[in-house]
Amino acid sequence: MRPAFAKRCTSHAARAASTTTEPAPKLQLPPEADVVVVGGGSVGASVAYHCQARGMNTVLLERHRWTAGTTWHSAGMLWRLRPSDIDIQLHTYTREKCIALEEETGFQSWTENGGLFVATNKERLMEYERLAETGKYFGIESRVLSPSEVQRVHPLMQIEDVYGGLHSPTDGTIDPTGIVNAYVAGAKKRGAVVMEDTGVVGIETENDARGFKKVRSVTTTCGQTIKTRWVVNACGAWAPALAAMAGAELPLLACKHAFVVTEKLPGMHAKLPNVRDHDLSIYLKAQGDTMGIGGYERNPEFWDEAKPEFAFGLFDLDWETFDQNLQGLLQRCPAIGDAGIKATVCGPESFTPDHKPLVGPHPGVRGMFNACGFNSMGMMLGGGMGREAATWMAEGSPSLDLFAFDCARFHPETVRDAKWVKDRTHESYAKTYAVVFPHDEPLAGRGARQSPLHDALAERGCVHQARHGFERPGWFVPPEAGAPQAPKPYDYYGSYDESGAWRLGARGGDARESIAGHTEHLHHKLIEKECTFEWPASFDEVKVECAAAREGTAVFDQSYFGKFLMSGPDASAAVQYLCGADFDGRAPGAVVYTPLCNARGGVEADLTVTVLPDGRGYYFAAGGNTRTKDFEWISTVLADKGFDAALTDISETKAIISVQGPHSRALLQTLCADAAALEDDALPFSFSRTVTIAGAEMMCLRLTFVGELGFELHAESTDAAAVYEALMAAGAEYEKVHGVPVRNAGYRAIDSLSAEKGYRHWHADLSNADTPLEAAIGFTVLSKLKRTGDDAPDFLGRGALEEQRAAGLKRKLVCLTVDDPSVPLHGMESIWRSGQCVGIVRSTAFGHTLNASIAYGYVDAAPEGKVTKKWLEGGEWAIGDKGTLHRATFHNAAPFDPKNTRVKGQY
Repeated sequence: MRPAFAKRCTSHAARAASTTTEPAPKLQLPPEADVVVVGGGSVGASVAYHCQARGMNTVLLERHRWTAGTTWHSAGMLWRLRPSDIDIQLHTYTREKCIALEEETGFQSWTENGGLFVATNKERLMEYERLAETGKYFGIESRVLSPSEVQRVHPLMQIEDVYGGLHSPTDGTIDPTGIVNAYVAGAKKRGAVVMEDTGVVGIETENDARGFKKVRSVTTTCGQTIKTRWVVNACGAWAPALAAMAGAELPLLACKHAFVVTEKLPGMHAKLPNVRDHDLSIYLKAQGDTMGIGGYERNPEFWDEAKPEFAFGLFDLDWETFDQNLQGLLQRCPAIGDAGIKATVCGPESFTPDHKPLVGPHPGVRGMFNACGFNSMGMMLGGGMGREAATWMAEGSPSLDLFAFDCARFHPETVRDAKWVKDRTHESYAKTYAVVFPHDEPLAGRGARQSPLHDALAERGCVHQARHGFERPGWFVPPEAGAPQAPKPYDYYGSYDESGAWRLGARGGDARESIAGHTEHLHHKLIEKECTFEWPASFDEVKVECAAAREGTAVFDQSYFGKFLMSGPDASAAVQYLCGADFDGRAPGAVVYTPLCNARGGVEADLTVTVLPDGRGYYFAAGGNTRTKDFEWISTVLADKGFDAALTDISETKAIISVQGPHSRALLQTLCADAAALEDDALPFSFSRTVTIAGAEMMCLRLTFVGELGFELHAESTDAAAVYEALMAAGAEYEKVHGVPVRNAGYRAIDSLSAEKGYRHWHADLSNADTPLEAAIGFTVLSKLKRTGDDAPDFLGRGALEEQRAAGLKRKLVCLTVDDPSVPLHGMESIWRSGQCVGIVRSTAFGHTLNASIAYGYVDAAPEGKVTKKWLEGGEWAIGDKGTLHRATFHNAAPFDPKNTRVKGQY
């Protein structure tokens, strides 16, 4: 629907073209460079600037003119209060860099007019209160507002339906042309070669001695070849085409994204804040005495053909699509209805399956570095991401935990599945402004990868979660709740049910003219009940699963874990170098928990490594969500160091059934061909051996991630279903005879049980930016660090860890429990010691055994510069949540079974 106030205007594209100068004379490109950045938008220019600032010889190429792709029509709003501490730090750096570059280069890009969030319901305001709480640690000024205060901050806002708001006065707006010019000028000043009207027509690769593909050079449109170690893909919506030149695929799609610039609005001026009304899925940007208005509709139109000649280009605005946004805009700011239209801006933006950018080395193509897919956040993230990309290429790892952005977070099978990419990307776009609930789950792209036990678990009431494209068990509902309840095929939330499916495009789209939404969807209903900042609906069900693990036996399907084999002449040397744990003298069958560190001592992965008998090598069991990243990290280290060792991914051939609890051994012995094989003398803790369970031979690891006597059955995938059914039948009989619970359990229970035991979760409690010493798992590396002189084994990160150990810790992970058991936590709360904010919460769980909320987070150095045991134990602790401080208890050891007696089977 075209609004009544619409009138013809000069397009932004025409204005951009009219101010474009003639191309500057071409410079000679160098024959070699450390880094070639392709794409002259806000991200590419920032990467080039930061690489050159680190002393890397950098070339920046743009096939048209600076900003010509999507940067030029960016709204440029920057909001620092985000539900991610990483986003906050990246956005903060971008803001600071805009200000610093003005002084350095003379190009102005930053306007500090503030930001205003508007809430229309309780849950949304709770989200804003959480953001404000997190901001206290980062020093971001903000204030939670009443409805009347919202209108005082921005008088043009209608507040009849407003529940509250959040004002952050130090947010603002970035000028796209100004910031790109600043980065380009700064890069040139430092010695970078920057070229407009120069594209890339080919990326030449070669295989190294180990058969790994790596980048050798790029060929430009002017016929020159540049030999380089790194090619940075900063091509935005055109990134897949560049990736294809190196034989790579990206899960990135372009959508037509629109906003409208109004004519002059009475009462509007440049100092009024930018506004986001997340519930209406709209934004209103201050542009002098006008507004730039837009939003994120549920029926976006995809642009399948990102044509290379599309520079400073716009599409005709589809008013029928934009109408969803328009109705919300008129609701929030009625004055818009009386204004005319100065311009319509409908241009391409790149989007990804989880609304996070694609950054980092491309799996399988060494030297190909992605910096694309920014989901309309390239301006906000550009500065910080430029710094992190340069750090990543120079040091092998970013300074922050960027796993949520790492392109290795996607499994290769899902990347190659066009429908999976399209469906997930639609959902991420449609939910751009959705409340970020801790237990939300996607409805799109479900069932792509499944365990051999998937159907059997679904029949027993399993509510699956999607991780790395894999359906892993989340929790179990009683049969009367309607199980089985697997997710139904994606219906796009009914957004294309009236002949609108053409907007999905051909690639990975749907051939139907319209797609009706589901009238009944049990899985969706179950997930909706989890979407709260109070206690989720699954709370009592998870409690039952935890009780089974503590009192009887719980059975977990952990088949989605990554499983790798390493073998070859240098396998032992490679493991000793890769791992923080000491493998010298380890007996065959030993199972070792170990971090894999980077050169700075940060933890790139934590996993278990089993020493296989008869010199057959080593068996790695890694987290399922990090399977692709972990395999890539290990492979890269092997190649960089020249180890003669082969790494093979056998994840699909093995299933893992974890049997945990005081009665786990007794239950398994009813199925084991040799019951004595599971006794302590035959299979001590942290060892493995081959056993036969229910007639199938498999490797059994005596391990636990829940703090109980436990066994992991690493069975062949073809045997797993039969083994599981036999286990369930035996469990039912065991429960009848012994009167103890034997239950299926999922990862929600694991989260609770492992938090009680102080076990770490990578990408939550530890990351590439946290060392084992800071994460309080120093025991994993101390054996090697204590070996000195000629006996000291070299391992990746040793130097940094030695320095940190000698200097003392400036930050450390702490465990706190909230004294009031009625208080739920969800992460990102503030941590207080004796009245001072000293950290934020990184992970939480409710400990059902302890009857307390548990929080883990890193706290900063005490005034004397070190975090000591005395300082930790001497403070009064509290956790800040939504403006309220809750008293908390500090734990210097695991809150549950700190002496590990239960793990040893001593009950």
